[in-house]
Amino acid sequence: MTSEPLSLVFTGHMVDLPGRSPPRFPPSIVGAARTEIERRIAGHTEGRSKSSVKGFASLARGGDILFHEICRKFGFDTAIVLPFSLDLFLETSVKGVDSGDWPQRFRKLWDETPPGRRFDLGLKSDEAYAICNERILDLAQLAGEVQLIALWDGKAGDGPGGAEDFVKHAKERSGREPDIIDPKDLLEANARGQ
Repeated sequence: MTSEPLSLVFTGHMVDLPGRSPPRFPPSIVGAARTEIERRIAGHTEGRSKSSVKGFASLARGGDILFHEICRKFGFDTAIVLPFSLDLFLETSVKGVDSGDWPQRFRKLWDETPPGRRFDLGLKSDEAYAICNERILDLAQLAGEVQLIALWDGKAGDGPGGAEDFVKHAKERSGREPDIIDPKDLLEANARGQ
């Protein structure tokens, strides 16, 4: 068993708001996303001690919350970084989807995270998400070798700080290939009933 420090970093799409067309990460594939994120985490951490692995991500509905829940299931400590205030983040990045109990899951993860591992950057600029991503990478690099897992469709995002931007910066900074989970593959498997 190795004790070399590993920092798992996650970025990914939020669960789609009602009416999003075309769908990117609909609620119907949350279970499949959870299974695939768990499989990827297990693959990257096989043969490592629990204390040598740390997880780093924001806490939006969907992939971020799933990532933190799975890391904690494995016994790995995680750190949470929010770009702006807790209340504003809840409104913009957690609420809005009736299924999934995302606000409750957000609160539980936030409340169970020690203050020294949860960060509310309080930013108000247009670059808030990009700055948040850089902070996540800074913290992760201080803790160990960085491996990014991304739930990303491979398409251009809505601007700086999205999944595309994060994947690019993480690859540049870590020198490692990101581990990409394409939600399109999950959608296709779901359509086939797999």
